[in-house]
Amino acid sequence: MQTTRTPRRKRECRPALIPLEGRMLLSTLTVDDDRKQRRDAEFTSIQAAVDAANPGDRILVSPGTYQEQVTIDKDGLRLVSDKHWKATIEAPATLTGLNAIVEVDAHDVVIEGFTITGPSQGIEAGVLIDQGGSATVRDNHITDIRDEPLSGRQGGSGVYVRNGTGRIIGNAIDDYQKTGILVAHAGSTAEVAYNTIRGAGPTAVTAQNGVQISDGAVADVHDNRVSDNIYDQPTFSASGILLVNPGTSTKVRNNEVTRNDVGIAASGTTGVAITGNSISRSTEDGIQLINGTTGTLVANNESRKNGLAGIFADATSTNNEIRENDLKQNRNFDAEDASIGAGTEGTANIWQNNEGKTSNPPGLVQKKADHGHDHDDDDRDDGPPKSHGRRHFNGHRDED
Repeated sequence: MQTTRTPRRKRECRPALIPLEGRMLLSTLTVDDDRKQRRDAEFTSIQAAVDAANPGDRILVSPGTYQEQVTIDKDGLRLVSDKHWKATIEAPATLTGLNAIVEVDAHDVVIEGFTITGPSQGIEAGVLIDQGGSATVRDNHITDIRDEPLSGRQGGSGVYVRNGTGRIIGNAIDDYQKTGILVAHAGSTAEVAYNTIRGAGPTAVTAQNGVQISDGAVADVHDNRVSDNIYDQPTFSASGILLVNPGTSTKVRNNEVTRNDVGIAASGTTGVAITGNSISRSTEDGIQLINGTTGTLVANNESRKNGLAGIFADATSTNNEIRENDLKQNRNFDAEDASIGAGTEGTANIWQNNEGKTSNPPGLVQKKADHGHDHDDDDRDDGPPKSHGRRHFNGHRDED
């Protein structure tokens, strides 16, 4: 007796789902403030989307203005503006907590493509990385992180790495109250690269700093354009890049720094490298080594057309290596060293192969071999020399 076999159904080949962070699938959550750009948007506020997200999710934000503070406390979240700089996260009139517009307290967060803006009274940061968190902050416009009107309060930074790790890449940062990018406190680390950072220009309100690395923090500051940090009062100096007791191995390299009081200031640094930068048109020195700076390398920089010296080392800064810098058209001296010791020309530092015309003491620089007239080498005629020591740096100070 024959039996008829029922054909088996062909089984579907489905890819195995691999759990990630305890879930089967990562999601993209959508946000639109009025649902006009994206009618099917799940949320009308960014914080609501963050609250609903799981670690590793992507939050896509449509163009619009989102007046809110955002706290990110889930690892791996990617917060992305759907169109470059068209989604604006705006500070509310009254800030709460740590007075930041966006606060990151989680790991491996990405914040990309937004306009992040104040002003708001008492604001501390456009983006704050804290509580041991880590974030990549890239391609944002961070602006107006200040009181209204701009005040002398010593706070207000575009991006502030206070206790954590940051990659601050390719942002435009302007109209800040105190500092464009601040990395502070031992244990904090950052890469600060390819940003355009612009201060308020000459102001009598506050001494701004474009980038500040301080109090044991370690950073690699490279390929940024920093300008227009000028304080036109006789008490303090502003700076393009300010290092105040940073962690050993901090690097400042390949930056373009122009129209600041001091281009790059190293105060109390040890084991820092300042290399390959272009500094020009500072009201004071191009590069300063002050307040006990030691063991610092200053090499292959171009420092021109500054109001005092191309490079200046004060009497307390010793055992620094200053070599192969191009120093031209600086108002007082191309190179000046007030220290005394067993180094070059009776200073306490080593000066080698630096090109320039004038130095104090003589012998710190050598003239470039003359191959015809070089218009760039014309001496400046900007009146009598100005004096050092008239002002001090006033870096960002925590209020808490």
